[in-house]
Amino acid sequence: MTKTLKKGICAVLLAALCAGLCACDVGGAPDGTPPGGQTGSVTERLELRTVYGGGTVDLCAPELREYLSEQEFEAQCAFLLAHSGEDYDGQAISFSWTEDGSESYSVWFADNAEFEDALVVETSDASAYVGLFVPGKTYYWKVEGKTTSATDSFVPLDMPVRFVSVEGIGNVRDIGGWNASDGRRVRYGMLYRGSQLNGYGGVTPLPEEGKRTMRESLGMRAEIDLRLPGIDDADQSENAFDSTAPYLKAPIQPYTCIVEDLSEDDPKHSYFEEGAGSLREIFALLADESNYPVYYHCLSGADRAGTLTYLLNGLLGVSYEDLTRDFEITSFTAIGDRWRGSAESGFTDGVMSDEEGKTYVAWGMMHELFMKYYGEGGSLADAVERYLTSVCGVPSEHIEAFRNIMLKGIVADAR
Repeated sequence: MTKTLKKGICAVLLAALCAGLCACDVGGAPDGTPPGGQTGSVTERLELRTVYGGGTVDLCAPELREYLSEQEFEAQCAFLLAHSGEDYDGQAISFSWTEDGSESYSVWFADNAEFEDALVVETSDASAYVGLFVPGKTYYWKVEGKTTSATDSFVPLDMPVRFVSVEGIGNVRDIGGWNASDGRRVRYGMLYRGSQLNGYGGVTPLPEEGKRTMRESLGMRAEIDLRLPGIDDADQSENAFDSTAPYLKAPIQPYTCIVEDLSEDDPKHSYFEEGAGSLREIFALLADESNYPVYYHCLSGADRAGTLTYLLNGLLGVSYEDLTRDFEITSFTAIGDRWRGSAESGFTDGVMSDEEGKTYVAWGMMHELFMKYYGEGGSLADAVERYLTSVCGVPSEHIEAFRNIMLKGIVADAR
């Protein structure tokens, strides 16, 4: 069985590379152009011009990896200020080959040398840029035209952040890859967060190519919509990338609005009571492995999606420090800055933005209040579980099922 992407993916992924692609082309330029600037030469048999030879290839922009690797609070905050407005979410690897006179080429990718369940990219060019790879896995690739090339392999360098290029939408990333507190890692390829799909506010709806990428290449099944019905959801009522698949409208509000006893500490904002029922429904869906992979979103994939990610990965045992890194990565996309606090306070007040007409961003305050009301001196994972069971009424068996699905058999590394 193969999963086929149409020709347009190459152009879209090429555009994504302007943010700082790190893939290198053996014997050629960093952008994948072969020696002499030619994209391919006609030969009797296809020959690979990009040869990785089983080596590692970095999908991550060097600046983003620098931020992810930084451990010191002050240095992280300085990085956010220094790189504000820069976009690093274009992640793809370059591939090129000689031409054999074919009008089009099929580029095969698989995690096995037999190319079972392969991803196949169709292109009329002698090069392609593809970014739908899981870090740390070995991949094999070959090209078919009139003739077939030899097989090469590569390993995307491991990292806890996997941006995914989906035609027509932005800020899409896998929430897997982070170390949990029990010695395991959150599974890749199960939960994705990102922006809206149906075109609220004049945004172009998800195109057919994007639907195919989500449905066929990434295998996404269920969609969770965190927006408010009739307010900012453009009246969406079914799964945007597969009308036959599960769709859940589960509105929540972001940051401190998930805290039940909010008024005492944050009188400017109110607790969103409907969110408790939404979280019950979300965990009922996530407790059933047949619903995976799952895509959840709000408008931009930043605030409500970021809040749900705090609860999901926090429950799985991801540290607050890593959750904050993950949250702030949105700052390096077209969505705009999402910081733990305001620069004026040295990032210590926990509120980046709370002014009239601006997006409310209170990541640090959310965590502070969450641990105050639900932490009881324990871990974040314990606090999230206590909140979900006592405030939201999420059954313990749904929490346990979710943990088993997302942490199954994945051992943590030494990051």
